[in-house]
Amino acid sequence: MKRIFFIITVCLIFMNSLQANSKMDVRNNQFIPKDTSWKSLTIREKIGQTMVMLPDRITELGLGNGTLEGFFKKYPVGAFFMGYKLFDGIRAEDKTEHLRKAVVEYQQASQLPLIMQEDYETGLGLPGMTAFPREMSIGATNDSKLAYQYGAGVAKEARSVGVNWVLHPVCDLNLNPFNPIANTRSVSDNPDKAIRLLTQQINGLQKNGVAATIKHFPGDGVDYRDQHLLTSSNSLSKKDWDKTFGKVYGQLIREGVACIMPGHISLPAYQKTKINGFYPPATLSKELLTDLLKGKLGFKGVIVSDALVMAGFRGIYKSNLESEIKSFEAGVDMMLWPSYAFMDSVEARIIRGEIPMSRLDDAVQRVWLMKERFGVLDKNRTLIQPVTAQELAEHESIAQEIADKSITLVRDEQGLLPLNPEKMEKILLVSLVAPSKRGDYPTQQIIALQRDLISKGFVVDFQRDILYETGFWSDELTDRYDKIIFVANRYFHFPPGPLQFWDNQAQTVWCINSTDKSKVIFVSLGSPYHVNEYFERVGTVINAYSSDDLTLKSVVKALTGQLIMTGISPVKLDLSDVFDMNSRIKSILKGEGQ
Repeated sequence: MKRIFFIITVCLIFMNSLQANSKMDVRNNQFIPKDTSWKSLTIREKIGQTMVMLPDRITELGLGNGTLEGFFKKYPVGAFFMGYKLFDGIRAEDKTEHLRKAVVEYQQASQLPLIMQEDYETGLGLPGMTAFPREMSIGATNDSKLAYQYGAGVAKEARSVGVNWVLHPVCDLNLNPFNPIANTRSVSDNPDKAIRLLTQQINGLQKNGVAATIKHFPGDGVDYRDQHLLTSSNSLSKKDWDKTFGKVYGQLIREGVACIMPGHISLPAYQKTKINGFYPPATLSKELLTDLLKGKLGFKGVIVSDALVMAGFRGIYKSNLESEIKSFEAGVDMMLWPSYAFMDSVEARIIRGEIPMSRLDDAVQRVWLMKERFGVLDKNRTLIQPVTAQELAEHESIAQEIADKSITLVRDEQGLLPLNPEKMEKILLVSLVAPSKRGDYPTQQIIALQRDLISKGFVVDFQRDILYETGFWSDELTDRYDKIIFVANRYFHFPPGPLQFWDNQAQTVWCINSTDKSKVIFVSLGSPYHVNEYFERVGTVINAYSSDDLTLKSVVKALTGQLIMTGISPVKLDLSDVFDMNSRIKSILKGEGQ
């Protein structure tokens, strides 16, 4: 009898242990915090938990009288965005180790545990790490397993450099094809597909120790404007928002996403309050953050602002500091790149009773919960968790599989594919790339396509743009080549602005549509909408969604018949209803074009 009682007791302890552990990694709303040490923090230390700063060693040492320890005593911030500013003056080949070193230095200098953050939307972008295709490539594969593996791969590599919080995935819906922010950063235009794939991607991240962030609440992808340049708007009715963006956010909240980033985007359907005659962005709206997101949708995790340097946020109040404080009061729990004056001012206002202590405590409790959930409070944690060569090889294989399975043959009406090197075909490869002060990398990627095609046995000439009026174009152009492949590489913020073509690229479009198209192939490495926005009369078109090295390999394999194109368009390509948003939403929800 004693033996039976002992076995039952052991089983009960084991089951309770499983239940306790499940609360650590299942759903955010079910996670029960155990660490309440945040309550003993000073006001200044609490405010520091709400700040995500850019590394700036000169400023930090200046504020700390020459030491990092002194800096953290004066400004005990709780998080760093380990991005571009960290690498000023650092050689490309040294960036990975420089990041690891910086993480250790910051953690050792701070008396409180820090959480390290980066975007990493397509992988780390560092030497030795995996470059993954863009989010829309996952949508084109329509493969939940690959979505999970994508998240897991990014998580393992992020942990290997000390980063345990990423600002992705983008869960915006591509309802407006002319939106320059969502586009290939988004998985789809269909809420059900987005929920299914993003849930697995988030699981891949969070089950491997990295907090995920969905963005940009209340949802980008409706306006044609860019929130980096001004406050944009999600103009959907309550009914349409609830069954699209609201549905996505609601389900991903229930699935346990750790963090949500509001954008500098208004949602008039859920707002009554205006500032200077305009609806404020979500980052400044208590109605959207406290009432809708934390209230109606029941989000218990961390709200982290989008970058506070963006024009969609700035200029609404008289000073940037005042905007930062208003954002915190509205419900943002962590400020992305605030001023150090934010800490001083919030401290003074809390002491004067102008900001309730309950607002600060709510934010700190949420941040502390996230840190506990992802092991940041563990005093014995390993800051740098190396990724093995075998794991890196597996991640490369996963990225290649995503690239291969994403390539989408939109149409091949004249049977121009596959290209045949045995026929010694002569090809003209023409790039459509907008010039940018950020560099000419998109053109170099197309030149890499040229090299790969030449290695397959083709004769390939390269031409940057074909100017209809004064350049390379002529009526006899198609007589000189067996195939002419136009490749567009137009994607988010390269350069900043709309994704449409202008100037020389517009003239190239003019040329394409003015010439014999019996030999013309169009490939988009970026926006999927170009195929019908500009080239609806071109009979052979391919969407690739990304321009990383692995996707470029997949494109060449697809062109030459080494790869059967199985990608399914994750967005509706028919633009006939583009100016009728109600009609477009209805067709998307019916699954047309999926």
